Amino acid sequence: MEMSPETIKALLDAFDRSDWREMVVTVGEDRLHVSRDPLPDSAVHGAGSSAGPVTAGDPPPLPVAKASSGAVPPTAPPPEESAQSTGGSGQGGGGDAAVPVAGEKIESPSVGLFWRAPAPGAAPFVEVGQAVAAGETVAIVEVMKLMNHVASPVDGVVTAILVENGAPVEFGQTIVVVDPEG
Repeated sequence: MEMSPETIKALLDAFDRSDWREMVVTVGEDRLHVSRDPLPDSAVHGAGSSAGPVTAGDPPPLPVAKASSGAVPPTAPPPEESAQSTGGSGQGGGGDAAVPVAGEKIESPSVGLFWRAPAPGAAPFVEVGQAVAAGETVAIVEVMKLMNHVASPVDGVVTAILVENGAPVEFGQTIVVVDPEG
């Protein structure tokens, strides 16, 4: 038995509404671990680059999810990346606070991995400066091998892509910004 994206979302919503400091849920081989407590710097910088946990800086702290593989997705970029927003590559850091971009914020529908393209080596769904229509796919968030297409809620122009391709994202994290005035 596996945890579905809907189950994970419901668990994270329940955790958000609670006053719990930490929650661990195990279903079969899947494990979800969220905590409001920041990890010490040694834990953040001592782990490998693909599994290095980072805590969010916005109050209240966002939960950190832990998958059965033991990897902990970051909820904010390292400090040197947080100033990026709409750089030449069209990719930025991952935090909302450092990016004062006007427009409709498109949020991750679940915890997972952010993908800019439908397949490795394929062209990205969108680039910064590109016009998009309401309902058009702007990214994919993968959770437990399920691909969730994320669509633009409005017609407009992409003003920012706030997450690196392949990076972990949190539920509700802003991943793309579309300006309906653009």
